[in-house]
Amino acid sequence: METTLTKRTLSGAVVKASSIFENKENAYKIITQIEKTDHNLLIGGTVNIKITGLDIYSNSGNTIVDFFNQEKIFKVVDANIIKSEIYVKSKLYSNQNSLSDTLITIGGTPLVQVNNDKILLESNSYNFELLSNINYPNLRVWDSEYKFKLQEKAIGSAGVYNGVSDFYSDGTISQLSDLNEKDLSFRYCEYVEISIVDATGNNIEANDYSKTTNIALIINQL
Repeated sequence: METTLTKRTLSGAVVKASSIFENKENAYKIITQIEKTDHNLLIGGTVNIKITGLDIYSNSGNTIVDFFNQEKIFKVVDANIIKSEIYVKSKLYSNQNSLSDTLITIGGTPLVQVNNDKILLESNSYNFELLSNINYPNLRVWDSEYKFKLQEKAIGSAGVYNGVSDFYSDGTISQLSDLNEKDLSFRYCEYVEISIVDATGNNIEANDYSKTTNIALIINQL
């Protein structure tokens, strides 16, 4: 798994979309593409991104709850493009009078927010890697005294308890172990939550996208 632990707004991002008919069970591939120069997310990784503010209307002209103004998993294609590809088949969906097979900009004032300050891993053994701070400084950015928190979830025979949190850094906080090249096992839980937290161990608040923390993380299953 490759990802970027961060929670921030991609200011000035443009959102485009297309729909391509494919002769298979899931007939349409809907592409949502975010274009943002120097987004500083790990290329090849995935992140959760929430989009709001797009103008989406039904055929009657009324604004509707839609496919694009929501949170989805996006793949980081290159330094400027982030993309989501979802296959759909629905008798309610037709490509007519809708999207074209080429990308078009969706109207409105998009608010694009990377909501990726925490991730979940299934119970297993993993190796954690960080990128070089010298070669990739934009992928090793911390708010003051921020750190990693790892917590096993759903432990015990009933699966209703959480384990004690363990805290790591990237070598910048001397009192904490360095997560880089660390091999860790999580065997007696359903999953483990990895998050970025402040000096007191608190997660970033749900609607707070003002932080600068931006940490590329490569996780290899052992």
